[in-house]
Amino acid sequence: MTDQDRLAIAFETRHYVDTNWSAKADRWTASFYTAADTTIFGTAVITRVVPGVTPNPREAFEADPGVLDRIPRVIFTEGGDLVPELAKLRPPLLLLLESVSVSDAWRGKGVGMRLAVAALRQLAVPGAVAVCYPAPIHDHGPDEPCSYASDDPEVRRPDEEAVAKLQAAWERQGFAEFDQAVYTMALV
Repeated sequence: MTDQDRLAIAFETRHYVDTNWSAKADRWTASFYTAADTTIFGTAVITRVVPGVTPNPREAFEADPGVLDRIPRVIFTEGGDLVPELAKLRPPLLLLLESVSVSDAWRGKGVGMRLAVAALRQLAVPGAVAVCYPAPIHDHGPDEPCSYASDDPEVRRPDEEAVAKLQAAWERQGFAEFDQAVYTMALV
């Protein structure tokens, strides 16, 4: 790879408006491209939550979950506080990695994952904690069956194999399982 082919990240954010700009978390999209060709080949969607400032993040995510469904239930109590094990870390900021996707030409090389971690580090403050749920992204509608919910082991097996590979890959990036297959990493 030459200098002109260096990988780059561009950020775009959506802040959700409410009466005091604090009730909802903000979502960032990190777009990946090369310096030589500014065509975007991948993205990572990251939601930032400030514990104690964003009122009941769990409730906010139930109203607007994005692709986050498991993470809020695992890291926040019903009342919106951090679960005790995570609260011990006293993170000033949580970065919830909603999704990472790259075009077919870049798949299987770990590029998207490494760029997602770089994006997380760019958005972090000292003591921040990154959170992810390593699983394949499913493009199906709300009324369509999901293989995770299938009773047929032959339908579930490819997803289970993909999840195991993704978990191992995220562990190589420094993440560790927190609870219920949700992974965390302290960002320094």
